[in-house]
Amino acid sequence: MCFRKEIFMNKRSLLIFSLLLLFSSSLFAFFEDNDEETAKTLQVPKQERHAKVSVVFPKNATIPMSQTVTGITEPRQKITINTLSEGILHVKSFNGELVQKGDVVATISNAQQKSTMTILKSNIKLLRQQLLAQKSKLQSAKEMMKLGILSKNQLLDQQNLLEGTRISLNQAKIELNRLELQNSASAVKAPVAGYVDSLLPDGSYVAYGQTLCKIIDAHVQIRLFVSPLFAKELHIGQKVNIKEQGISAQAKIIAILPQSSDNLLDVIALPSQPLPVGLHIEAQIQTAQTKGWIIPKDAIVLVQNRPALFLIKKGKAALHFVTVEKDMIDKVLITDHLKAEDQIALKNAYMLHDGAIVELIQ
Repeated sequence: MCFRKEIFMNKRSLLIFSLLLLFSSSLFAFFEDNDEETAKTLQVPKQERHAKVSVVFPKNATIPMSQTVTGITEPRQKITINTLSEGILHVKSFNGELVQKGDVVATISNAQQKSTMTILKSNIKLLRQQLLAQKSKLQSAKEMMKLGILSKNQLLDQQNLLEGTRISLNQAKIELNRLELQNSASAVKAPVAGYVDSLLPDGSYVAYGQTLCKIIDAHVQIRLFVSPLFAKELHIGQKVNIKEQGISAQAKIIAILPQSSDNLLDVIALPSQPLPVGLHIEAQIQTAQTKGWIIPKDAIVLVQNRPALFLIKKGKAALHFVTVEKDMIDKVLITDHLKAEDQIALKNAYMLHDGAIVELIQ
């Protein structure tokens, strides 16, 4: 029994030893093979190793170039209304009301003025009668002087009296015309359509020439703040694209003001549609059109902090520095000398260096 047990144990040990020997042989063979592959790879010079890249072709394009500026919407004009009369103010509108051109904003009444006008009209009538009578007396005085009844001094007195009456009549007419003009201007009308602002209280006494209110134009304009260096590229009639708070509109430049504030020029533009007053906006002004080549942005690499790309020529990568004129999210516009048939590395471009051997993939 013990002899059989010993034989069984020897067979078991022999089997385990055989398995270990087989596993060790396979393991050594594996490492030996890998060492050979690694050695082969390291034996290839770096400049002869190749990278798998895909290529694209540049597309010729003309892209509009624009400058982004800030601005604010404001009333096209604020008109100050001054009174052409004096008296008690009777308002017919209120602050913030939208009025149309010709609407009566307020009236001015002056009872004393009307009384003065009545008196002047009566005086003018009397002076006219007096003037006619004095003309008749002067004619009689001339005839009496010829007969020697009146002296020359008496005739001069009659002429002076007539001239004084004529002067008084003219002064009365001038004063009556002035009061009638003021009375006709007692109805204050809006010169343009807009919003009433700073209106004096009802019942106020206003003097001639006093500011009664302001009319804020219902139409708006855009005041853009532009760098003087950029302003030389602007001109009257130039279009402006506006995008702000969901609003998309166009405007046209109507004035380039010579004065500046905070080292910026004021440029006035009229929008193509109504906009709220006081809206802060960003606007893009197209200045020129640039011709160049459009390529995918992923084809651009940075070499020595300069943008560049790799041209694939005869299976090798050639480093080519470029000037990026415009970034268009996933594409860029470059203005360097290229050809439509030039192959530009795209996929794995970041792995290349000048002179690297490449393998093209789809």
